Amino acid sequence: MTTARLSGHLETLRPYDLVVTPVVTALGAALADPAPAVGRLLGAAALGLTACAGALYTADYLTRHEDGRTKPHRPVPSGRLRAATARRCAVLLWLGAFVLATLANWRCLLFLGLAVLAQDAYGRRLKSRGLWGDLAVGFSGWSCPLLAGACCTATWPPAQLAVPALLLGVQGTFGNLLLAVDDRPHDLRAGCRTLPVRHGPCRARTVLTALAVTEYAAALLLPGRLGQRATAPVFLLLVLPAAATAAAVLVTVRRRPDRAVELHMYERVLLPAAVWALTGRTAVAVAVAAVSAGVLRLTSRPMLRPEPYEEGGAVRA
Repeated sequence: MTTARLSGHLETLRPYDLVVTPVVTALGAALADPAPAVGRLLGAAALGLTACAGALYTADYLTRHEDGRTKPHRPVPSGRLRAATARRCAVLLWLGAFVLATLANWRCLLFLGLAVLAQDAYGRRLKSRGLWGDLAVGFSGWSCPLLAGACCTATWPPAQLAVPALLLGVQGTFGNLLLAVDDRPHDLRAGCRTLPVRHGPCRARTVLTALAVTEYAAALLLPGRLGQRATAPVFLLLVLPAAATAAAVLVTVRRRPDRAVELHMYERVLLPAAVWALTGRTAVAVAVAAVSAGVLRLTSRPMLRPEPYEEGGAVRA
């Protein structure tokens, strides 16, 4: 494999996205069973990792024509990753995820199937349907992995997981809408009618504020809902910085949407880490926050840049 093709795969896999889903699926497994086997937790994390990688290849394959007009430096439109290769990788990874899900509990397949259908609908139609597209990404990319992970340690997700599933789904919706605000000039050029394109950035910021309020109102309900008041102090130590970061995102998005996206990367790992504290595993919660933040700090995010830039005569994408 050439260096260019390898870089294409690495960019497509987006470590800043890939690090979150295993945390969420393992979290679902831990919330569903107070004393899960370590192998079950690792299996849930592997399921989330494989499914997320498949979703990333799928997304880039389905949006390759749009990216060719607005973001030609991305791996598929630039030719560093062939469209057929992206499609094969997506199929193989989804097959792997479905095998892992079947081995754990066939009910995992229901939530994986919902995620696949929602991601496919987003890539084909829902991205131009305003908030509906953001909701599809948010709940398929966050709530479905949590509930699939729960099925790794329980027959069905327990009822108390409804609030964390809502919480993470709203956070995922917030993140996708924030990206749409940053991408508004390119979506306008491509004729993609996201919410910021349809109604303008001011309306989009209002919706972002409503989503953030909903997200952290739901967070306040979690300790009582999960019956984990004893670990609530650790939860608060992690959720308060997450809420402060979300507030900073809402302030920053007015003038620097690109900077707001960078801040949100940290908020979206802090919140799942805080929920981990409510499983009674405070050391794991702190480790999740530290490792995830470390990955974000050490990895570049070329897929979030609108265009390649030149430095020393070489084009960097």
